[in-house]
Amino acid sequence: MTSGLIKGVNKPGHKGWTTEKCIICKTNIDLYEAYEGGNAYYCPKCLSQGLKAYFCSADARRVHYKCPYCRSELKPYYQF
Repeated sequence: MTSGLIKGVNKPGHKGWTTEKCIICKTNIDLYEAYEGGNAYYCPKCLSQGLKAYFCSADARRVHYKCPYCRSELKPYYQF
């Protein structure tokens, strides 16, 4: 089977594979754009417990780069 026959949401370049929602304001965060220069943050402790704790740059700044749920430090999604 070739990958050219895969269509819809199963296609490897679909936006649903690279987008998450901010846990506070529910804005869409494109993690690929975060790689190119946008800012996306996550809580490693909450992610290890199964909670999708992704934050946009505005909400990360608003909570002073601390997770409001477990009070651990937020990490940038892509760190160079």
